[in-house]
Amino acid sequence: MKFPWGEYEELPVKKRNTLQVFVTNRCNLRCEGCFARKLLVDNTNISMGEYVAAIDDGVSKGVKQVNLLGGEPLLHPDLLSMIALNREKELSTTVYTNGYFLNRFTAQQFEGAKLRVSVYCKTDGIKSSEGLPQTDIPFDANFMVSSKTKLEELVSCAEEFERERDGKVFFISSIRELDNPQKEFFTDTDLTMPVLDYKKLVHQFLERYNGNMAIHVSKRGVFESTLDLPVTKCAFANYIIGGRIVQCPYDLVNEKFQQGYEFGKRNCQQNSTCLMSKVVYRRKKS
Repeated sequence: MKFPWGEYEELPVKKRNTLQVFVTNRCNLRCEGCFARKLLVDNTNISMGEYVAAIDDGVSKGVKQVNLLGGEPLLHPDLLSMIALNREKELSTTVYTNGYFLNRFTAQQFEGAKLRVSVYCKTDGIKSSEGLPQTDIPFDANFMVSSKTKLEELVSCAEEFERERDGKVFFISSIRELDNPQKEFFTDTDLTMPVLDYKKLVHQFLERYNGNMAIHVSKRGVFESTLDLPVTKCAFANYIIGGRIVQCPYDLVNEKFQQGYEFGKRNCQQNSTCLMSKVVYRRKKS
């Protein structure tokens, strides 16, 4: 399993204290393996008052990046107001979406925010890349690989995203199923691709892919940066409607709620380094 270093350069990654806000429990899908599925018990939306309070508290704790999740955040009636508030407070914003409702919006409405659209497959399934609506809104593609993912499909999806949608960023991550008796990251289920298979798949993808997109790869405990030291202190926090807090996103499905949060204090409880961090590669120009 040899990494094709001669073909790629690693790009630096900005490290920011990140608050993930689950702004709605509404979703048009019920995806197997959704790590927020236990939250989707009703159609509650976070109110703007609660959102403002959560952001103000986060800023006081050093938040620099806000990720908006759900449910499906594009279904929240105040989503654009939330993005505007973040912009006023000079916070970076990323909206995580299944992309089904992108055609209800314009690129101008998302000015200053990044959209990351998750896909599970290329065709014939929930969250397929070919099922996304046509839109002029730029977005990153986030392919969530599973035990069902094949190399040819992953490569084809990336090539089509770059060619047909002028894609600039292709993010490869993995569905992690932690809802098991051990409540343990490395205890895999039928849906989860084992981490060493994930590493092998990413290596094979990088050997086959010949495009110009930046390839973001979730570390998942098997990739590390050659530019930075490993991240050992948690830089994430998760805010759930009603004021519930989970520090690590991997604790969400097991409902490990806590009182408050701090950045840069807690050692990673899943691995020796942060499993949410990423590395970024770009193919060298010949």
